[in-house]
Amino acid sequence: MDATGDPPAVVPVNPFSPTAVARVAEGRAQATTVTTAAIRDALAHLDHYLRSGDSGTVAVVGDYGTGKTHLAAELLAQARERTGGAIRAIYLDAPADTFLSLSRQLLGRLSRDTVRALVEGHRAASPAVTAPDDIPDGSPTAGRLDERLRAELAPVTTDPSVGTVLAMLLDPATEATAWDWLTGHPPGPALAAAGVPARVDVESDAVAVMGALALLCGQRHGRFVVVLDEVDKFLSAAGGPGDDTMARFSRLIELFASVGAFLVIAGLPDMLHLFSPDVRQRIGPIVRMSALSARDVRDFIRRSQLRTFGQARLAPFTVETTEYLTNLTDGVPRRLIRLCYHLYQRAAQADTPVTHLMVREAVRVQFDLASRQDVAADVRRVLTQDGWSYQRDHLVGSLRDLPVDFWVPLEEQNAGCCVLLTESVLKSEEVDALNRRVVAIRAAVPDSEVILVVVGHLPAEFAADLAETFSVEPIVYEPQSFPEDLSGSVKASLRRLEQALGADALTSVRTRVERIQRQQTNAQRSIERLAYQLDEIRDDLRHDLRHPAQREHSPRRPEVASTPLPGPVARLFGDAIQALDQLTGFDRHLREAFAPTGTEIRQTVENAALLRSGLRSRDVQRALGTSMVLRRLIEAFHHGVERWYEGHRRAPRPGDLDRLDRLCETYDGIVEYLPLFQLDMLGDLAVPGDGGPTEQPERSRSWTEARSVFDGLSARVRRLLVNA
Repeated sequence: MDATGDPPAVVPVNPFSPTAVARVAEGRAQATTVTTAAIRDALAHLDHYLRSGDSGTVAVVGDYGTGKTHLAAELLAQARERTGGAIRAIYLDAPADTFLSLSRQLLGRLSRDTVRALVEGHRAASPAVTAPDDIPDGSPTAGRLDERLRAELAPVTTDPSVGTVLAMLLDPATEATAWDWLTGHPPGPALAAAGVPARVDVESDAVAVMGALALLCGQRHGRFVVVLDEVDKFLSAAGGPGDDTMARFSRLIELFASVGAFLVIAGLPDMLHLFSPDVRQRIGPIVRMSALSARDVRDFIRRSQLRTFGQARLAPFTVETTEYLTNLTDGVPRRLIRLCYHLYQRAAQADTPVTHLMVREAVRVQFDLASRQDVAADVRRVLTQDGWSYQRDHLVGSLRDLPVDFWVPLEEQNAGCCVLLTESVLKSEEVDALNRRVVAIRAAVPDSEVILVVVGHLPAEFAADLAETFSVEPIVYEPQSFPEDLSGSVKASLRRLEQALGADALTSVRTRVERIQRQQTNAQRSIERLAYQLDEIRDDLRHDLRHPAQREHSPRRPEVASTPLPGPVARLFGDAIQALDQLTGFDRHLREAFAPTGTEIRQTVENAALLRSGLRSRDVQRALGTSMVLRRLIEAFHHGVERWYEGHRRAPRPGDLDRLDRLCETYDGIVEYLPLFQLDMLGDLAVPGDGGPTEQPERSRSWTEARSVFDGLSARVRRLLVNA
């Protein structure tokens, strides 16, 4: 807080994380860990490897928020702790859709100096190769090292170039060009003179490089542990893995096993179905993330408070509220931790224990992120796109009954499908009320199907009870999957009604033809609206081109210096935007491609050619779209924090920190769904801070640094504001 501002409202230290998003970084204290069955199984496999050296691949699968990344961090920490740091343990986030990107990430985690030291250690351990560091590359000793490396790498790769390039890392004259080749660049003149040919298959070469690195790390340290997280994104980034991708992934698993490495691959449960049979056969044990029990939750609460306050206490929670909390969240760790944070905050401010009512209110606030109006609009869009005729707020039965949200009639018959919307279902009384409503609807219209859409949270126990009464299992609203889920449920429900009623073939055909006609009409309207919007954009562009001087002198957005935020917080937002600009470089290239007359023509032509070349790729186009959405998200988050800070500085209120937490959670909730891995596709457009040429290793480091800025932005903003 500045000297001119009022002190913030006094709130207790909260031992729980407001976001519950695991991060893996060296040097950080590990989060509180509860030893679940999944963690016990994974650590047992790690212990066996550390004792016996039996290499292999372990798969860790689980849904979002079940603790896969936390388990990865725990495995890495335990590997370092149990060996006294004697082995190398590396975490790789695998969102990119190329093995070259994955290899570059591994090289970045190790660093050029480390790889060079590994080769040095390899030479020192060889009795046949002992020479001082200043031996030139063309010397017989360097040649013997080259030959020995190639011989030992023969099981990893049949390409002798890998051993040649690794040996050339030891010569300062060829170190830079050798590192460039390892990161995917074509061989430079020095490498070409040493017999390194042009690349034929960059992706397969990247797999061979990773295998060689695993071999060197394992020989130097005796053990090598690698955790490859979010593998499902890696496999599905390009719309599904092809045969080449599966073959390379299978080869990667085979290489790591052959050199004695311990590989952990983590992802969603669908990851296992994406693998080919050949890859699945190479995967050893499968660890499935399990839900937390109420006992686990109490253990977590006590451990968290012991870590923060030095005292393992359960208050302000009770045994009863932890049981209730676990049931409502289905034991999903991320949900539980977030709710523990908010419940602790509220109980501490009110100086009361956590109650069942407080738990229900917190669940509704945190999980009912969409409104019924928004979901109703999505339902309308789905029904319209599928060509169904429907009625909104249709009365089924008598005036005493509540209208259904949507009624999709089966043409010319007293039958149809109801779509009911409800908020979070958190009490058995709410389940009973919904079941009674279904009974009333079917009493009024016996030939009817009922689909329940839950806008919020539905515990698994209540979902099972409702599925027995409703026509289909309730749909819990998720923006990404909802249109497909609802469309499939409506089609299946109406098809069952047709079959039950024995509709004649002619009526069925006529109904389908009418629905197709409505779909075509709706599609035509959408095309017309799109054409109108394009015309408006074209007119705006023409207006801008006619008035370039006005654009040059148009008022600019206020700089960071004019913000009311404290300096460190303002710099965080400024650094985030600067990192995004440096990562993409699109705006600068676009400006220079349209540089005014009098500037360097050659540079202008080169920038225009670079843009044309890059924009031919759909991956680059998608990545640019992601970068623009990310920029708008950061700017909106910045604006929201500014408004919060202005109000907090003028008149601090007890609930200010809760409002700040909601802002941070909104940012985290959106950025979590952004495919940030696509930004790695913009490497060829990236620019350094001074606008000069960018070397590939520098681009890799810029990407790593920028990604950390976006991922941890809200947590750093909150910490600085609370401590200001």
